[in-house]
Amino acid sequence: MRSRLLPVLCLSLGSSLAAGCGPAPAAGGGHAARTDILGAAGPSEFILLTARGELVSADIEPGRVLGPDVNLGVYAADSGRDGQAVRGVAFNQAVSVTATHEGATGIVGGAPLELSVTRADTGLRARGLVGGALSDYRVDERQIAGVIGRCSYELTRSGRYYEGPRSCGGQPHQVTVLLPRGLSSWSDAALATALGLLLGG
Repeated sequence: MRSRLLPVLCLSLGSSLAAGCGPAPAAGGGHAARTDILGAAGPSEFILLTARGELVSADIEPGRVLGPDVNLGVYAADSGRDGQAVRGVAFNQAVSVTATHEGATGIVGGAPLELSVTRADTGLRARGLVGGALSDYRVDERQIAGVIGRCSYELTRSGRYYEGPRSCGGQPHQVTVLLPRGLSSWSDAALATALGLLLGG
């Protein structure tokens, strides 16, 4: 996954975030810019914001994920197959994934995505491959934790946000993730696929 520094990304963001764009927060600082960006997020907006000033943003609604680097649609599966098809482009990689009640399988940029998805009392767990990388992650009301693609997360929910360290092959750094309420309308496997693509590094 390719995340951009704020000054570049602000040029292509929608109006809901444009008001919050400004100089990239410096590592370990930039509290005001962080507060502005998160405060400007709409009810359907996904945000990943790092202490280094990297930002990934996408509007997530039933049937679509749309952002500067992501354009995905969720459709009925091909004739004769159960579930949903997730198709489009994410971070310059073509996505073609089928999500069923058991999990998700398909191709992302030529690499396999194969996930077994189970539901716990408060959230879901996905295990398998994201972008060809072994993955095992949990998303629930308290945490986003585990390995997603080439990144590992240990985020704890604090109010509206999940906060904590992320490592994508280097030193861990602090990140904040905001998940939109609209995700509750997605199937477990389609949700695990979308989050795997957005958070997978």
